[in-house]
Amino acid sequence: MKKALLALALFVGTASIAIAQQKIGHINADELLQLMPETKKAQTELETYGRQLEKDLTDMETELQNKIDSFRANEKMMTTLARETKTKELQELQMRIQEYSQRAQQDLQQKQVELLTPVIERATTAVQEVAKENGFSYILDSSPSKAVVVFAENGEDIMPMVKAKLAIQ
Repeated sequence: MKKALLALALFVGTASIAIAQQKIGHINADELLQLMPETKKAQTELETYGRQLEKDLTDMETELQNKIDSFRANEKMMTTLARETKTKELQELQMRIQEYSQRAQQDLQQKQVELLTPVIERATTAVQEVAKENGFSYILDSSPSKAVVVFAENGEDIMPMVKAKLAIQ
């Protein structure tokens, strides 16, 4: 029994020392990404792309409204067959606009991933290099949006080192 307690005490003591010797750092990853010039460039490109998608959608909606107005103005002079054909055309155009809108949202999200993935990878690589170079065991994300770090009294903020690694002011 005494041997078991002694072994447990040694194990707990060794684990406590191992934990105490680990170096823990933190960084606000959201802030880091916002400071990177590549992020600003990606956001500008994404906004431009989004505006073009929105313009295309607006053009399609304007075309639909013009066709609806024309249909209403000429509806009384149309034959039943012509009226049914035009109604079907308007419904199909409206469905195409809805499909375009949905696909545009997906496309915009895909474009965002495409543009930001290299930026995130570059930031991650810099954080990993700083952690290895400075002997950190853990780097935690202290971004308010992530809520990973609630309290960071003994951790070290590595933002200055990562900014230096990325040559950011």
